[in-house]
Amino acid sequence: MEAWALLGSDTRRRLLRLLKRRGQLTLEEAVAATGLTRPTLREHFVQLERDGLVYHTIARQKRGRPRLLYRLTPAGAQLFPNRDGALLGRLLAFLKEEGAEELLQRFFERYWAERLQIARQRLASAQTSEARLAALRTFLEEEGFMPEIVHSEQGLAIRECNCPFSETVRHTRLPCYLEARFFERLLGQKVLRVTYIPEGSSACSYIFSKRRATDPIA
Repeated sequence: MEAWALLGSDTRRRLLRLLKRRGQLTLEEAVAATGLTRPTLREHFVQLERDGLVYHTIARQKRGRPRLLYRLTPAGAQLFPNRDGALLGRLLAFLKEEGAEELLQRFFERYWAERLQIARQRLASAQTSEARLAALRTFLEEEGFMPEIVHSEQGLAIRECNCPFSETVRHTRLPCYLEARFFERLLGQKVLRVTYIPEGSSACSYIFSKRRATDPIA
């Protein structure tokens, strides 16, 4: 319930529940369901979109003005109860009990190989060092790491304030090991992890040596 409390508005919570039940909602349907005015509801929807919980599409009609259709984003859907984390934990435990560690490693290696390909494409399309750092930050944000990236004379430092694999890491540290290797392959440098969330730190932090001219981020 804490995530719901952070919304700070009973109306926005009600709109999210309506969207979850109905799948989509027009402004007119929201007016009918809540009894609130169009301007008030429009303002709430705008705020929900800014928060990344709702998005809209335009539905064109044969007559009249196009209508906006509001739907939940994946982040909005995550506000509702699910058992995915617990189920994943049981699956990982089962695979380990069945002696499938090699299969687990292959899965996570493929996962990080895919991430590496996407990240390299993002960085390759950027034209300056600042743009590459921005592309890397955006990529890590999309992956759920809440990154902080500092680029100084001493080199590059990356601090990840969230672990999107927290349930997985309870059962295997493979994602952590492969993440470090991902950074080394992406940036062409040795990486040193100086803080680690599973050991009680508030973030996973990495530092890199001073860039070489051939490094992708240079």
